[in-house]
Amino acid sequence: MTQISEILSNLGEDVDAQLFKIDGEQLFLCGQDITNKLLAKKDGFSKEVSLSELDNFKKSIKNSFVRLNHVGISYACSDIEQELSFYKGIIKDSNFSLYEEQSNDPSSKWLFVGSTDDWQSTLFEIVLTKTNPDEYENIWRPHFQIDLDTNFTPAELDKILSKYFGANFVSWKLDIPNYGVVLDMGLLGSFNGTKLYLGVGTNLRNTRRHREKILKKLN
Repeated sequence: MTQISEILSNLGEDVDAQLFKIDGEQLFLCGQDITNKLLAKKDGFSKEVSLSELDNFKKSIKNSFVRLNHVGISYACSDIEQELSFYKGIIKDSNFSLYEEQSNDPSSKWLFVGSTDDWQSTLFEIVLTKTNPDEYENIWRPHFQIDLDTNFTPAELDKILSKYFGANFVSWKLDIPNYGVVLDMGLLGSFNGTKLYLGVGTNLRNTRRHREKILKKLN
């Protein structure tokens, strides 16, 4: 967890401590320790995060950076509804709400914790994937994600990510048909099977619409 804390510190971005915080090697959501949700069930490949690359990237995007969109976790589970109940219990006595974005996949659920009263506030994302317990770990899961909003065009973003992280950094794009690429995502590093991903939005991303029109409140 110290790597995640260092990355957030390096980016100079803070999240409401009542929503999310890292304390040593523990990860807390609304005051509840959720560290075990992010730990790989078995050791996997490790790749050290290059803080110097990240620092150079941060400096280069200074004039195009908009906000920290969200941080979050993604992991596999055997029972999505059980996990959903767990998170409902966590936020019950908090000042935050639980939201869902339609995934269009019955084996996957996309959840967000936070408040959309201020659409620019940082949220905490939880991506749940139902899968066989023997297949919990893969290239994507489990992972911690940091997601930024920028004013870059898709072409500009491709160029700058390649410059600072390498030509093969981007492993996934959110490409909306007849609209364009709104998000690039790549692997910053990994520790014992837990991955650290960076997502960077383009100027085509509409965060306000996402908060006000797409997210559906569950509580």
